[in-house]
Amino acid sequence: MTILDGKKTSEEIRDRLKKEIQNIVDKGNRIPRLDIIIVGHDFASEKYIGMKEKYGKELGTKITIHRFKEDSEEKEIISLIEKLNRDSLVDGVMIQLPLPKAYKTFNTKSILESIDVSKDVDGLTYTSLGWIWSERGGIGAATPTGIILLLHEYEIEIAGKNVVVLGRSNIVGLPLAAMFLKRDATVTIAHSRTEDLKEICSQADILAVGIGKPQYITSDFVKKNAVVIDIGTNRDYEGHLVGDVDFNDVKSKCEYITPVPGGVGPMTIASLFSNLVKIYKKNVTRYR
Repeated sequence: MTILDGKKTSEEIRDRLKKEIQNIVDKGNRIPRLDIIIVGHDFASEKYIGMKEKYGKELGTKITIHRFKEDSEEKEIISLIEKLNRDSLVDGVMIQLPLPKAYKTFNTKSILESIDVSKDVDGLTYTSLGWIWSERGGIGAATPTGIILLLHEYEIEIAGKNVVVLGRSNIVGLPLAAMFLKRDATVTIAHSRTEDLKEICSQADILAVGIGKPQYITSDFVKKNAVVIDIGTNRDYEGHLVGDVDFNDVKSKCEYITPVPGGVGPMTIASLFSNLVKIYKKNVTRYR
């Protein structure tokens, strides 16, 4: 069994991106800029923003944080996004999710949709998600892109493999399934209403799990020598961070597995900044 070390891999990607940025800056160009919008004071969101700030500063990028009170009007947030859309010095714009509970689903969607697709560094607008399913491609959602990057770094073959994606969210499950399909895997999307779930999962060469249920996947869901990608982040009854996979039960049965923490999480940040650098390179050429 090999642990897919997302933390180590994200640091290696950071070092490569840093050199790439420095080469562009050395030619007289500005540094990349990412603007992050946060609403309210969610502890986990603040932690994630801190991680992004640290990673970005190590890269040599400018990170600008915009904070709104929890009771802010939707139109205030959209007004700022529209201003950032027009700013040629801003490469990427993202909303730190989740928004406070006061914002219903349609508010979150309308706020996300106000981001110009050319600056959608998190790949969560409907246009970005649609492009993933097309031949055109585009900026991929950060978490699925990070998973694909991690598999690539470990030289894990995707083409011809039977892949099961457990979870169907627009943020992870659906775009991840599209990315596997584009790499010639045979893909099954499973979810809470799927019958014979254990049987379906146990046929997967690559099993990616993002259902928000702590340690739900045990060894009897897993094919021998499978690759197991744990996308979940949950707290167990003792307050420890755990995934959707029972790591200790599953690890002896699979060939590769991601830990929680230290697996998919760091790769999400690495892919976010990979997306930023991709947009930045286009922008410095366009506005040169």
